[in-house]
Amino acid sequence: MTPLATARTTGEIAEQVGAELLGPSELLIHGFDFIERATPGSMTFIRSERFADLWASSKASAALVTRGVSIEGHDPARRALLYVDDADLALAQIVTLVRVDEDAPAPGIAPGAHVDPDAEVDPGATIGPSCTIQAGARIGAGAHLVAGVFVGRNSSIGERTTLMPNVVVMHGCAIGNRCTIHAGSVIGADGFGYTPAPDGSGLVKIPHPGGVQIHDDVEIGACTCIDRAKLGDTVVGQGTKIDNHVQIGHGCRIGRHCVICGNTGIAGSVTIGDFVQIGGGVGIADNLTIGDGARIGASAGVISDIPAGETWVGAPAGRAREQMPNYAAFRRLGEIARDVKRLKEAREQS
Repeated sequence: MTPLATARTTGEIAEQVGAELLGPSELLIHGFDFIERATPGSMTFIRSERFADLWASSKASAALVTRGVSIEGHDPARRALLYVDDADLALAQIVTLVRVDEDAPAPGIAPGAHVDPDAEVDPGATIGPSCTIQAGARIGAGAHLVAGVFVGRNSSIGERTTLMPNVVVMHGCAIGNRCTIHAGSVIGADGFGYTPAPDGSGLVKIPHPGGVQIHDDVEIGACTCIDRAKLGDTVVGQGTKIDNHVQIGHGCRIGRHCVICGNTGIAGSVTIGDFVQIGGGVGIADNLTIGDGARIGASAGVISDIPAGETWVGAPAGRAREQMPNYAAFRRLGEIARDVKRLKEAREQS
């Protein structure tokens, strides 16, 4: 169970999220958990009929429920349902109750951190142990470099941005305000670019002197790499959320409020529009354009441009409405092959 900072009653929680309460208002909630694991004193959430069927066997005292979802067998004398427009959003709305936050770190530079005299660190920033900040770097007010963070020459970290342990921001990169970059991620490593040597002796490395720009309110998961550009900057737009173990190649331009799930690999110079959703394990070839609002299914292999608003799946990826009948037919391929064989034999015997 994820504990609340302070236990609250179902009535208090309902008031905070604007919920219609069906059940006791005085039930005391100590935390949140998944519906299968919940225990008495905890609250869960139900977003669809699939989870509604689990309510009867759940031990949770209460649940946030998306309006329109039917809950069978609910006893309002014993447990509480809080009906909201969107259970997921309501849960996010009360995240301050869900987390038991540690005390905010005191501003200052920890012993053992190395800050170059030519770096600029706002007095309101917190620089944790074993951090290194090189010459010309700028750290904004309220920024928190937790531990072991490296910030290279002439890079900047915006206000109230948090860099988790062992994040690396190489030279000439800019991280915006209110960003979070999780442990082990590398921003601004060299792009992966080589060309055959003229004499056939091997490969010649292509320099990547450009930088990386991460705009405001971006969150980047653990062990993700965003490479620096050959020309200009690699750019991640405002509000975009990137999962763990994602590779973003040199010169990519990613729009605003995109969601990129784990293990995705995006080759160099890809342009991705605003509000794009990319499932886990997707591979995108270089120099492609993904239009605004496009959706790409998990494990897709994208080798051509995707128009705005379309949903593509498969490898090689294609429009979902065209690919899904193919997948349905593929599952029956053995049966179809046997039918064809029988028809062929019947024709030969006639």
